[in-house]
Amino acid sequence: MIRIERLRKTFLDFEISDVNIDIRKGEYFVVLGPSGSGKTILLEMIAGLTKPDSGKIYGVKEKGIGLIYQDYMLFPHMNVFNNIAYGLRIKKEEKSKTDISVQAVAEELEITHLLHRSVQTLSGGEKQRTAIARAMVLDPDVYLFDEPTAALDMSTKIKTHRLFMKLHRDHRATIIHVTHDFEEALALGDRIAVLMDGRIIQIDTPEAVFNNPSTRKAADFMGYKNVFSGKIENNKIDIRGNEILTLVQEAKSAYIAIRSSDIFLSKEKILSSARNSFYGKVVKLIQRGSHMEVMIDTGVLFHVDITYSSLREMDIKPGTRLWVTFKTSAVKVFKH
Repeated sequence: MIRIERLRKTFLDFEISDVNIDIRKGEYFVVLGPSGSGKTILLEMIAGLTKPDSGKIYGVKEKGIGLIYQDYMLFPHMNVFNNIAYGLRIKKEEKSKTDISVQAVAEELEITHLLHRSVQTLSGGEKQRTAIARAMVLDPDVYLFDEPTAALDMSTKIKTHRLFMKLHRDHRATIIHVTHDFEEALALGDRIAVLMDGRIIQIDTPEAVFNNPSTRKAADFMGYKNVFSGKIENNKIDIRGNEILTLVQEAKSAYIAIRSSDIFLSKEKILSSARNSFYGKVVKLIQRGSHMEVMIDTGVLFHVDITYSSLREMDIKPGTRLWVTFKTSAVKVFKH
């Protein structure tokens, strides 16, 4: 286990404050936060590259660490083989053992054909695999990933996610992965710590973090577009004339959040257990790749995700009048 206790670091006008995390052996642990939240500084303190002002990190010094940065940090004057072999040569490993080890990880990562290539001729995905191989060849107990897919296109990013999952499964290593991409965090993490403004505000499973954001800022960051504030009385919160039912009975000051994908649109009012239903007019349509975002004004501006086939079937266009419906359980309530 890696234990982080009351870690604090001030850097210029930014501070990481009172970070407490227990990371289990063999866990894929993701630190999720926006740019400037302190993710890289936290990772460098875990790696021992940056000294904290106070606090302790236990369980790292005695373990081998493989650190992989966003920009790969490959040596441009070396070919792929020599980049991978570099750590073993620093450890003065025998040449024959080094050759065998480099060949083995190259085969596992399917980059054997690149070993004699200059790293300056590689694609982003090939550079990423070379950087991973350089870490893997040292057989570390802990891998530290700093935004490792940020520079990759979507297709290469998905392939790299599969590679990380295989690495975790086959080598049973502990992985600490920092990212600003919440979809990446959901896909990879056993648990996620949400880091905002230098503070850990939530640690939980990916499902719990995404379905129950702990603060307004976290909800915004994780893509919740329907976030409103007000007073809850008798399980109801009034948002500009729309009385939204919640599972929370009373709260003097609260935020509610509803995922765009948890809202249903219909031409007729839906007769179901979904007790929140409001009538409104479509004001805008936005293409979002695999789906369409519909903005509909009921007195409250709701953002709703629907498929293109549903859009065509209901003939939705600006000015169309529709019912907006969602379950009480879809209304997430938090007080920060």
